[in-house]
Amino acid sequence: MKHKAVMVMVAAAVLGASSLIQASPVSARSAHYTITQRQEQLTREVNAGQKANELTLKEATKLRDRMADVNSEISKMKAKNAGKLSYKDQGKVEKTLNSISVDMQKEKLQKRVTAR
Repeated sequence: MKHKAVMVMVAAAVLGASSLIQASPVSARSAHYTITQRQEQLTREVNAGQKANELTLKEATKLRDRMADVNSEISKMKAKNAGKLSYKDQGKVEKTLNSISVDMQKEKLQKRVTAR
């Protein structure tokens, strides 16, 4: 009888833990974006930052120019590899997009800090 009660408690604990895992918010999971989706998102963020006066025209233009440079690099990389990006090239592009994103966030944060 005790064995059966222990098994029921263990089953309840497992079900409870699994429901907590499933109930975790989607935003807590890391999203996997394609390079194109990342570029589109960065463009939207630059536009929104400029519209909200978090970025100056000069800063936004510089970020857009860097993103245009990424596009031309992608085209060159694809031309060398039968129209596809190699894993190595994908890593380089992701690193560059990360750098652009970090720089944009720094610019926005700098505005907030100096505004106080």
